[in-house]
Amino acid sequence: MSSRRTAEIAPLAINKFDLGQIDGIPLCFTDAAALPDGTMVFTAVAEGGDDNYNDGACAGAAVGIVGKELQCLYRLAWSHKVEGVSARVEGNAIKLLLVTDVDDIEIPAALFSATMAK
Repeated sequence: MSSRRTAEIAPLAINKFDLGQIDGIPLCFTDAAALPDGTMVFTAVAEGGDDNYNDGACAGAAVGIVGKELQCLYRLAWSHKVEGVSARVEGNAIKLLLVTDVDDIEIPAALFSATMAK
């Protein structure tokens, strides 16, 4: 079976979000999961370093919800470098699974669970 490449799909819109900073380091998106209402739960980290490829120390992390605008942002109590999120809505709550990446092949990723109000 073969497939044919079609024309690229152009984005409908590009929205910029200011997620703030932790210790002078900007929070940047690391992952997102779509919710049934069209919004997204996202993870973000504030990571020192000169570029996006050579990661620096993680100053902190956050989770939040975005739609056309930033709806909420919660800084995590711990500074794990959260780079993955899974989300499911249960009633008025959003159940999250969060996975970390410490950029060291000798250290396994950690998996955390959390609940956010919807």
